[in-house]
Amino acid sequence: MLETMRRSVSGWTAKILLGLLVLSFAVWGIGSSFTGGLSRTVISAGETEVTPSEYAFAYSQAVNRISQQIGRRITTQEAATFGVDQGVTSQLIAGAVLDEQSRKLGLGVSDERLARVIAEDPAFKDGNGSFSRSNFQAILRNAGINENDYIARQMNVARRGQLVDAIAKDAATPQTFLTALGLYNGERRTIDSLTLTAPEASSIDDPSADQLSSYFDENKARYAAPEYRSIAYAEVTAQALADQKTVTEAEVKADYEARKANYTTPERRDVQQIVFADKAAAEAAKAKLGEGTSFEDVAREAGRSPADIDLGTVTKAAIPAPKVADAAFSLGEGAVSDVVEGRFGPVLLRVTKIEPAGVEPLAEVQDQIRKDLALARAADAVDAAYTAYEDARGGGATFAEAAQQAAIPVKTVAAVDRNGNGPDGNAVDLPQKSDLLAAAFDSEPGMDALPVNVDPSGYVFYDVASIDAAHDRDLDAVRDKVVADWKRERANEALDERAAALEKEVEGGKSIADVAKEAGVEARTAYGITRQSGVGELGRSGAEAAFSGPAGDVITAPGREPATRLVMKVAEVSPPADPASNVSPGQRQQMAGMLENDLYQSYVTLLQNEYPVRVNPDTLEQAKAMAR
Repeated sequence: MLETMRRSVSGWTAKILLGLLVLSFAVWGIGSSFTGGLSRTVISAGETEVTPSEYAFAYSQAVNRISQQIGRRITTQEAATFGVDQGVTSQLIAGAVLDEQSRKLGLGVSDERLARVIAEDPAFKDGNGSFSRSNFQAILRNAGINENDYIARQMNVARRGQLVDAIAKDAATPQTFLTALGLYNGERRTIDSLTLTAPEASSIDDPSADQLSSYFDENKARYAAPEYRSIAYAEVTAQALADQKTVTEAEVKADYEARKANYTTPERRDVQQIVFADKAAAEAAKAKLGEGTSFEDVAREAGRSPADIDLGTVTKAAIPAPKVADAAFSLGEGAVSDVVEGRFGPVLLRVTKIEPAGVEPLAEVQDQIRKDLALARAADAVDAAYTAYEDARGGGATFAEAAQQAAIPVKTVAAVDRNGNGPDGNAVDLPQKSDLLAAAFDSEPGMDALPVNVDPSGYVFYDVASIDAAHDRDLDAVRDKVVADWKRERANEALDERAAALEKEVEGGKSIADVAKEAGVEARTAYGITRQSGVGELGRSGAEAAFSGPAGDVITAPGREPATRLVMKVAEVSPPADPASNVSPGQRQQMAGMLENDLYQSYVTLLQNEYPVRVNPDTLEQAKAMAR
């Protein structure tokens, strides 16, 4: 039968039919089954393509940067809130059109520049800010990218840099703009002012029943009770479980002896060193010292200044040349060594001061040792408590029962709102407060909720005991607060009316000094203030108002203190003689950076219009899944 089948497909007719069948697979998309259903392109611009792995790598880097900033791994939902999706897509679209342009122009990059681009990537640097090959390999391995592919990708990044440098690097900020900024920064004004204070709320008559009721109805939402939740929680952290009483004196002493080096300060010496060109010169100098010539004179004859010969106060380990270190630490105080072969030639050494090694006594460090031992012991207890709690919950125990079985203490907050305040308006103390509140207000009573993580390896288990839903309050429940608010608003209205009346008097021709005297308040003059220094004289709102109009302008503004108003007159306006001198180097750099960024964005937009950009949403989502 098999032989018959083989013969049946040996002719041209059968081969054509098979060809049509294969073509139909391609037309109807059957071929996707051979690639696992994942398109090889997330974004394309002209002939340049961004692959799923490239998108996944960029997405992963963006997530890692934000996670490092906030100290924990962010979720997919949080990444979307931070705009990671849009940011990465925009970044890769910009890169794709730049790559397509560099391909069209035939740009190339040297190996040296490529190495510099990779080494300067912050993601690959260690704690000292230096390139770390282990970080580099780990990040690529986690992202599923091979090193050669990444280097090829960075070749494109370097080519983009050539394009961007040609378009935007060292862009000069227009002089007209710098002059305008200098005029803005350097303008000085002299401001006459007086300050009014609102009357005491106690001096305002109580509202009538109708007034109070009407005011309450208009502002009812302000006095509504928020949702409160009663939360029970149990901390499973080394700090919470540590018990210093369990650490014995013998354990403290044994730890002290085992780590005594940690409490030992090594011997330090003030060392001087004269370096000579050769051994003969060094031996001759040594002979002069024996004849009574001073060490300083020998150094001077050798062409060395006092700074040249002083090594400072050093430990033996701090001297890089072993022979020099041995010699320096074998001398008595004030003694001079024989000729020693140093790293840069023969040397003579002198020790001018010796600080002997010291050991902190046990009595001074025992409290810290006891605390450290308790924490170390508690770290093991955290794992045991976590396991015991989860096992109990898995077996059907309630929160309280599981906590009891795990031997972890439970604390209860009777009522707390979403902002972390109690019914009295005061803040409630909670561990890992923001995370615990967010989780508790997303949970329900009786729910077996996941614990809140506490870095580096702790947890807070919690249970929502009850919920007091948000609701409107009756006037009687908040009467005192409503009355106080009504009076305060009336006092502020009286203040505004008085300020407006005095403003009109000044506009009518009276001086600030005369108006202040009649009002029984002090007049002040702020001479030659700038927008920056005016904040200290008039407050932020006052300074902004003082610079909002021309000379002679009369204005009112909130004062520096609550419930105060300023009445001001612009007495004099003085532009700077040299505007350019009022633009700081930092501002110049910032303006240049903004201009470079604008030029870059404009160039990318131009290229996007030249090279049609296509985005495959389905493949993009699959690429994001790869990054998780």
